[in-house]
Amino acid sequence: MRIRILIPFLIALLAAAACSGDDESTTTLTDEASATSTSILSGDTSGDADGVDTQGDEGDSTTTTLEVAALPTYEIVHRSPGDNGDLLVIVLDDVSSGVTDHDLEQLILDVVDTFGPVAEAHVIDDASVLELVLADPADLTDDQKADLEAHYLLKLVDGTSVSFEGPFQDVPGYEIGS
Repeated sequence: MRIRILIPFLIALLAAAACSGDDESTTTLTDEASATSTSILSGDTSGDADGVDTQGDEGDSTTTTLEVAALPTYEIVHRSPGDNGDLLVIVLDDVSSGVTDHDLEQLILDVVDTFGPVAEAHVIDDASVLELVLADPADLTDDQKADLEAHYLLKLVDGTSVSFEGPFQDVPGYEIGS
């Protein structure tokens, strides 16, 4: 008996919510390979036959698009096991569009979560400096040190201590988990 009363009540409640008259904002999320776009449309909008939004009677439509950068693509080019975790060297695949310190922070968190335990990680933007990253700094020439500095972006040590290198050396480091 209660279900017979509950079902019409729920239908009426859902119909009331659907017809609440709040047509003032619509949010559309589109996931693309390189970014996520969010569009917020205000006013009465309707789609025409071509799928293009047209302005309604109110005449006050506003569109806002926010671009949220995706995680930079990367490749693990060196991995060696250690007692407290692995040593990784990570090469960013394409940095022609630029990379920020925030991108690097997100990348190192992804690496630690995906490939953990990680004791030490080095992020570079050119695979040609792989051997320089793994070499003893005392054995490098001045030219090799300059080349490494130009392509060395971030370092993780002791599994939690992050420091920015090369072009990002002015960005303060931090501890993961603090």
